[in-house]
Amino acid sequence: MDYVALPTGDSVLEVLLKTNRPPTEQETATVLESILPINAKLEVVEARISDAIAHIEALKSQVEQAEIKLQHLRDEEAAILETLANHHRVFSSFRNLPEDVLREICVTYVEADMPTLSYRGIIPSPYILAQICSEMRHIALTTPVIWASMRVEIRSFEYDRHGFAQRVYSIMARRASEWFERAGGLALTVSIEDTSDSDIMASVQSSVPDPSNILFDTLLSYSTRWKEIQFDSFGDVISTPMIRIAALTADDLPLLQSVSIHLEGRIYDPRFCDSVFLTIPTLKHLMLETDGDQTLTVNWSVLTSVTLRGNTDCYGYSKRELARFLQQTKCLVSCDIHVDPLTASSEEHHSDKINLPFLKTLLVHEGKFATATSRAPSILDRITAPNLEVFHICDMFLDLSLADFFKRSPHIQKLSLPYLNKDQTLTGMMGLLRHCPSLTALSLHHCQWDTTGREPSNRDANSFLRAFVEEGDIGVICPCLQYFCFRGKCQFSLETLRLFLEGKQGEFAALNALLPWKRVDISIKGIKDEEIRQQILDLVSQKRAAGLDIDAFIEGESRRRDHHLYL
Repeated sequence: MDYVALPTGDSVLEVLLKTNRPPTEQETATVLESILPINAKLEVVEARISDAIAHIEALKSQVEQAEIKLQHLRDEEAAILETLANHHRVFSSFRNLPEDVLREICVTYVEADMPTLSYRGIIPSPYILAQICSEMRHIALTTPVIWASMRVEIRSFEYDRHGFAQRVYSIMARRASEWFERAGGLALTVSIEDTSDSDIMASVQSSVPDPSNILFDTLLSYSTRWKEIQFDSFGDVISTPMIRIAALTADDLPLLQSVSIHLEGRIYDPRFCDSVFLTIPTLKHLMLETDGDQTLTVNWSVLTSVTLRGNTDCYGYSKRELARFLQQTKCLVSCDIHVDPLTASSEEHHSDKINLPFLKTLLVHEGKFATATSRAPSILDRITAPNLEVFHICDMFLDLSLADFFKRSPHIQKLSLPYLNKDQTLTGMMGLLRHCPSLTALSLHHCQWDTTGREPSNRDANSFLRAFVEEGDIGVICPCLQYFCFRGKCQFSLETLRLFLEGKQGEFAALNALLPWKRVDISIKGIKDEEIRQQILDLVSQKRAAGLDIDAFIEGESRRRDHHLYL
């Protein structure tokens, strides 16, 4: 008799799943019988899960109890530390600082940011110092220089708040008087920030007196001690503060030496534009940040320092206006000028020269838009400064030739300028630097005036770096150079950098009168090979360990903030 296999639960289940009919009684019994061992296993697993959940709940309870205990310990620790705080204060090293050191700290703190007298809830820095402790209060109240500068905020108030405005300015006037009295007999610096609303002024001034006069009466009572005035105006209508400042004369300001004026709007009122305020003979330093067409009456002949910049809506002044101003100076020592790029490429060349025989420092911002392609004349083409020592170009014409200017200024000692356009091997830069035999500090950077928006190209700097330590056709360039800052994307070899750093040592350096490096900052952004970059970093670390003040960095990662310029 042949053996016939009985159907199993799995085979019956497989058959049933392929059909849509209900199971027979025999099939049902077979399937139920096959489920029994599975259910037994399931019960075992579910029991274990229940045990695990119970264990977790027990652990949670223990954790909660531990956290409560930990919090109690932390509260106890905080209470103990609070008890010990006074003991630590007694032994603080700060208590051992001499009074003159603390006084110097206070002065530096206040000078870092001019303290503000405001209608808002701003606590001026001298008052903050006076609230630290009794000793600091004594130092703050007995150090006149802390109270010798003040920034004053002026605003306009609506007509229905006239009484409130009078109270505000009365309080500010009283504080200003106390403030300046604590300065003793020192000369004063006053900064006025005028945020008056032109619409409010127009509706209020015709009906009631300007409440800011209450404060200005007090401020002007100290005008004979004003040494420096800074004035910022953000409106396009003349305000009471502007009128009162513009009316000041040499008798009102016998100590005045420096004036800074920032005008966001253009003022046409002759009470301001034609005032004698900027013709006071003691005035030496003038900064104007205004619309390029703003007219002011200035005695340029007495100024030793001039800064001429545009405001938010105007990058700078036209070359014609700048030339007119500078040609009137007679004793100018420092000059910072911004040329309006809208006029930089359009003005015709003028032959009138600008002779600045006493000029020592010159900062120039002269750019042009990408649409300007012709070689337009530069303001530098007209300037002759034979005694110039510090020269800084932030922006400049992409094809500007500086050789003639350097020939007229052979004594430049500190120089900062962008790379020349299309000077991929820096050959043009080497040619320019040969006209600077007295150079001691050099900073090179990309032009800040971006005309294309393209990523700067990677220049080959090998020949350039070697030119400072290897004798070329006409000798080593800039033998007196000791401070060097090299930013941007440039590539060079490890051997070139080693020669650059070590070439100012030994017999060759002595024969060529090469002065040793005192500080070197060099960008390695253009070094793409990771192995070479690491080798350069290793060399820099070795030189730093040997005592050389050197930093190699990828753009924006220098270990010091002032690597951009040695001025």
